[in-house]
Amino acid sequence: MNETITQELEQIRRFSRKALTADEVYLFTLTLCDNEIDRDFERFTDEALQQLAPLFEGKTGIFDHDPASKNQSARIFRTWVETDPEKKTSLGTPYVALRARAYMIRTEENKSLIDEIEGGIKKEVSIGCSMKSVRCSVCGSDRRTAGCMHRPGEVYDGKLCHDVLSDAADAYEWSFVAVPAQRAAGVTKSFKKEAVPTGSIIHLIKSADSDLHLSNQQVQALQTKLAALEDAAEDGKAYRAQLLGDIEKYVQLALPQVKGALFAKGCGTMSVAQLKTMRDQLKAQTAAVLPPVVQLRGHNEKSTTDNTPFCI
Repeated sequence: MNETITQELEQIRRFSRKALTADEVYLFTLTLCDNEIDRDFERFTDEALQQLAPLFEGKTGIFDHDPASKNQSARIFRTWVETDPEKKTSLGTPYVALRARAYMIRTEENKSLIDEIEGGIKKEVSIGCSMKSVRCSVCGSDRRTAGCMHRPGEVYDGKLCHDVLSDAADAYEWSFVAVPAQRAAGVTKSFKKEAVPTGSIIHLIKSADSDLHLSNQQVQALQTKLAALEDAAEDGKAYRAQLLGDIEKYVQLALPQVKGALFAKGCGTMSVAQLKTMRDQLKAQTAAVLPPVVQLRGHNEKSTTDNTPFCI
């Protein structure tokens, strides 16, 4: 059994009364919702997706939002918010989606449902949740209290009017449906091919209170992230060195009685923002003490040299 499956079975254990084996469960990945304007002319904010993520952990999957217990088919055991920097929404912002991993118990009764999921028949899903804020995208009015004259779906000054959903209050369930409001919501094809969100891995590491085991995919994602951070750190070091060099130079010009190298060394513990402020202040002081001098005479200026004594 690979490490990823082992970790997922441990996560499922929070909701099952017994420890399940890999042969007993069917696992799949869902896109619950995103920050795109949907068919109902509504849009979740990025912050709302972050708020909904923990609320959907443990929520059950049903059919057509029918809360009858006989319709319970699956349960979410992990969620995360994922940003696709290469994909843009209709508003031109980075595409952000709320993803989830869910599990089902393999039984004779749901064998056909699993086959339909695998075959792409049962794919689309819809969510049930409660939002505290619903505002007009045109004027920002609260739809529930103030209201406004703008109608969702209409275009005003070239912009599509829609309701902006924010401040998540609760998550109820998710359902298999024929036509979801969220166009991209549904079962994704392959969990293994999805990018591993390094943010969730870092959170996992920070919250671990014992030995932690990461999958090869998670390790590769962290290695890529660390390489990018190391490059950024080198750039940061070079910029700090440049700021300290400028500070030393301006100290020598504006405050000749102070040793520039010693002064710059004392600034070594400052943040980049503090160093920039110090550099700019010293630069301004240098300009006041040593104002720029024009060395070239203008074309319209007359020479002040008197050559009269040399005339013959």
